[in-house]
Amino acid sequence: MIRLTTGGPVVVKDDEWVAQQREFAERHCVVFKDFVDGSILERVPRMLETSRYFTFEHGAGDEEGLIARELCMEGSEPLVGVFFFLLNQPRLFEAMAELTGSETPIRGFDGRCYKMVPGGGHFDSWHSDLERENLYGLSINLSHRPFVGGSFQIRIIATRKILRTVETRFGDACLFRIHPALSHRVRAVRGTLPKCCYAGWFSGRSDYREVYRKSARPCED
Repeated sequence: MIRLTTGGPVVVKDDEWVAQQREFAERHCVVFKDFVDGSILERVPRMLETSRYFTFEHGAGDEEGLIARELCMEGSEPLVGVFFFLLNQPRLFEAMAELTGSETPIRGFDGRCYKMVPGGGHFDSWHSDLERENLYGLSINLSHRPFVGGSFQIRIIATRKILRTVETRFGDACLFRIHPALSHRVRAVRGTLPKCCYAGWFSGRSDYREVYRKSARPCED
């Protein structure tokens, strides 16, 4: 069990931990239930409502030459800083490396807070996130009101076999492997409520303190 708290990450290597290690090795994806502590989550809805966003388009993909289009929270907003701090903890890096069996040390996490609004032209097509020495992706569900659709999928590129389709609740997180043989996507959000997440990548490319110095600027492709 891994959980983010205001006092730092809590790691318990119990039967659930062993099962998650096995599942990640087999399916390259695992869900952490209640990943974010309630004392943190209670502040999230208000911060989402009062933050500034901009339309963000990135990559070459399936629609109009793009991989995705979303609303991205400005990098200077407090919520971005909160999760950057919570996720850039050496103890968390060590736990994630052990759970995933990583041969490369994790040195930092770089992420963004995004929103996908039904009917807003937002989408996320199949892609691999191989750039910048990304090792593992992590997406935290910050939607306190349940949205419709928006499930995460990971597949084997060569066979198009879906390894897992993931639906999460408020405070849950999905961890997945970045690899040339794998791709992933977020399916369309339907209904009336948006999907809100903090998502990004564990990487071995740089020390997290170097990433922190760049974290206040808007996210880039």
